[in-house]
Amino acid sequence: MAGEGHASYAKVGLTVVLGVAAVAGLLIYFGGAGRDTCVFQAETYYDDPVSGLSVGSEVNFRGVKVGEVREISFIGCHYEDVDEPDRQKIYIRMAFDSKLARLDTSEDPEELLRSLVSKGLRATVSASGVTGLSRMELNMPKDGSAQPVPPVSWRPELVCIPPAPSVLQSFSDAATQVMNKMKQMDFSSAWSNVSSVAESFSEISRNMSGLVEGQKAGIDSILLSVDQAARSLKEFADAVRENPSLLLRPRDPDPLPETSR
Repeated sequence: MAGEGHASYAKVGLTVVLGVAAVAGLLIYFGGAGRDTCVFQAETYYDDPVSGLSVGSEVNFRGVKVGEVREISFIGCHYEDVDEPDRQKIYIRMAFDSKLARLDTSEDPEELLRSLVSKGLRATVSASGVTGLSRMELNMPKDGSAQPVPPVSWRPELVCIPPAPSVLQSFSDAATQVMNKMKQMDFSSAWSNVSSVAESFSEISRNMSGLVEGQKAGIDSILLSVDQAARSLKEFADAVRENPSLLLRPRDPDPLPETSR
């Protein structure tokens, strides 16, 4: 009897241990350990604040999740030989899964990423709606042209994806270009040309006024003749309206010449 009781307890204990192990295995698997979650890594840097971005944030390529953020730090904390202006840039390390690696099976994943960077692949931090969370977005240029990348003062350990210029920076650069062009403009010459054109128009206006004054008598005579012709035409029209037979009456014959007796 005692042996049977011990055997029952052993079976129950073994069942509990196997159940706990199975549950732990499922949790680990669905948590990501059972999948190939990291094929290769890359890094980027950022000048602007990255509020809302944290370790574990999504990394999307053209809107599709292809990895996650693994580390956020400063360039000066990660690299030693860095120029002073670059030390406070944000360092972001990303891990990519097999989705991005399978875009082109003929290339090594890192070589594929370098190829995309040379064609214009850029990284930016994008906010996710009203939650306050942010994510990394990787996109190719719409016009197919790669923008030049300014050199950096450190040697990246991983494939480095340059950051896309921010909207504020783009606006600032455009405003600077406009101001530089305005500085290069010769406003004195332009104003002199405008003044010269205005004086020419004024002279033309004075000449036209003099011409009109000189021909005023002839113009008045022409207008008077036109007015008289209009009145005669009106009188004839009134007469025809009162007696339409005037239009059918033959013209009076010429008088015969007088003969001498």
